[in-house]
This record gives sequence, structure tokens and C-alpha cells, in this order.
Amino acid sequence: MTSTPALAPTLLVCALASSAFAQPFATPQEAVDRMMAATAAADAVGMAGLYAEDALLLIPGQPAVEGRDRIETEWRRAFSDGFTDLRISTPENRRRTDAAASVYLWTARHGPEKGAIATLNGRTLLFLEQVEDGWLIAAEMWQPVPDAQ
Repeated sequence: MTSTPALAPTLLVCALASSAFAQPFATPQEAVDRMMAATAAADAVGMAGLYAEDALLLIPGQPAVEGRDRIETEWRRAFSDGFTDLRISTPENRRRTDAAASVYLWTARHGPEKGAIATLNGRTLLFLEQVEDGWLIAAEMWQPVPDAQ
């Protein structure tokens, strides 16, 4: 018969090896600040921690990315492809009791360490859900804009 305590170290190792844990934020501005900091550090785990476990990420021209683990993988890919220098404008927010929406314009640089670097301008809509310790991103959708306005 297998002892349950013998499984504990294995489960702990699996949990620690898994991706980001939820890291709720208090305000949409805190989320924006943490997104810029995570981008500056190329921290996919920190970025993914802002999302709910079952969050949805919609990227133009790509299939939907569902779940925090897959979102972390997407951010890891973006950072390895040279996504950097994220600058986000002050978000415009709409809040209800347990949900909120935040819209903002942003600019970032994208490109390999050595080579042509492009400037990206975008607009993002975040749908936020209230959780016990604050807020998490439930869904994010962004679109390119010709010039950050």
C-alpha cells in the first residue's frame, strides 16, 4: 500500500516546477506598472501571474490563447523574440462590483538583439475579475494602431 505522505515531496516539486501563481493587483494602474516591470525584466512568470487561471488572450491573427500556463508560454516566446520597452498610457477604467474593464494605448519595441527593431503601437482592452485578494486579468484583447494616440 502506498503512503500518502510519500507523495508530498513529488507534488511539491511538481507545483514549484509549474508556471506562475496568481498575483492579484489592487488597481488597474498597478497592473499596468507590473506589466511594464515584467517586460523590462523579460519576466514571463511575473506577467502570467497577473492573469486568472482560465484567462483568455486574443492576439491579432493568431488563435486564442487560453489559460495562465499557455499565456506564460506566449509571453516567454514574445520576450525571446525581442518584445521589450513597453510603455503604457494611463488606463481608462470602467468598474462594476466584481468586474471591470480597462483600455489603454501602448508602445513597445520588438526585434532581435542584433538587427532591425520595430516599434509597435497598440490598444488593449483588459477585462478584469475581482478575486479574494484584488483583481486578475480574465481576458485581454489587443489591436495594432498606426500611431499611439
